[in-house]
Amino acid sequence: PRYGGHVRTITSDLAEMDDEENVPKPVIRDIYKMNDSTVCITFTDNTKCSFNSLWLRDSCTCPSCVHPVTQQKMVSSVKIDPNIQPISWAAEDGEKLEVVWPQSGKLPPHSSTYSCDWLYNFGKTLEAKAGEGVEVPDPFYTNTKSSRILWHKEEIDENPPELEFEDFMQDRAGLKQMVKNIVKYGISVLHGVPAHEEELQKVANRMGYIRETGLGRIFDATCKPDAHRGSRFVQHTELPDRESAPGVKLLLCLSANVPKPVLEGEQDRGKTFFVDGFYVAQWMKYNHPEYFRLLVTTPVTFSYYDSRRKVWLRDTFPIIRTDRYGKVTKIHYSTFSMRPPLLSPSEATKFYEAYGLFTKRMEEESSQYSFYMAPGDLVAFNNRRILHGMKEQDPDQPDIILRGCYMDMDEISSLYEKMRRDDNF
Repeated sequence: PRYGGHVRTITSDLAEMDDEENVPKPVIRDIYKMNDSTVCITFTDNTKCSFNSLWLRDSCTCPSCVHPVTQQKMVSSVKIDPNIQPISWAAEDGEKLEVVWPQSGKLPPHSSTYSCDWLYNFGKTLEAKAGEGVEVPDPFYTNTKSSRILWHKEEIDENPPELEFEDFMQDRAGLKQMVKNIVKYGISVLHGVPAHEEELQKVANRMGYIRETGLGRIFDATCKPDAHRGSRFVQHTELPDRESAPGVKLLLCLSANVPKPVLEGEQDRGKTFFVDGFYVAQWMKYNHPEYFRLLVTTPVTFSYYDSRRKVWLRDTFPIIRTDRYGKVTKIHYSTFSMRPPLLSPSEATKFYEAYGLFTKRMEEESSQYSFYMAPGDLVAFNNRRILHGMKEQDPDQPDIILRGCYMDMDEISSLYEKMRRDDNF
């Protein structure tokens, strides 16, 4: 069944949720200088956080240090005395810290104010060890309004991230639902899109800007059995051979003959399917940590020869990319363009075991969100998270014709963050 409208929250052991438990908020209890370069703050829950004095001065966000409109820094880090030490400090009711800093020449001392929450959260972040799941709690660094929800087939089939084209184009709530789906679930489906090139561009422009590649701004793709690849398109991410793969792919179905299955076991032929690569990577991390480590640390080269322009495109990345805290941030996966990694015989054996397990898990039905794309269906998905493919096609069925374009993911996530902020979430 196909559903439109609101997508309910998926509950999963692997899901990252927005809600936080109500706990007493810690406030500042004590401040002291640990040494000539470090200030230490103790909070009422006995948490101790240390801050480098230069870093703390560099983090001032007053109107003299940060532009009030663009929020860009107006004081260069290298212009601050590397041996700077605070002249004085005071904590008002434990809720905020005011620090007075010396300035060069005859300039008067500079006053910086830091909230207790900011100090507490950043202090824990700065002292976190690699592999710990800590997110930088500040809009200068991260989109704090856009936590992800990881999924597999059972969960997303129960709450499909789908809505109607008219709701998306005419209603602000529809636009917000669309970008929310892409940010949180990595994918969103529109139904009822007029099958014209202009409509694909309208959808993209409502959310941001089209990213042009060697394929152009808008491109067509015909899905049919191929002498080289057969009648099935295996799961992959787009353009992993590029220095920076496109963040979002949009695909609009222009022509397709949705079959009416008769024989048991043939009902999936020609279905488009999607896999949450972050979910599978997280599953690997918890259940096969050594294999996960290999896919995170082994460099793999992806390359493609553009015969039209007669140029090679290539770059090297691990299959799974993480940030310094071990959080999965990108997936690079394409059996079409991946070259054998340059490893010793023993290393190669272990790598292929890890790669094979990762692939096997993605190919399981339990990992896939699949459906027949009908004319007027449009799918938008995070290309650095969601892998897509097509199950074996029926050679007697007409070709499936799709029209596509790319966008940058930060266009989508920034819009969603703004809409949530405007709605006072």
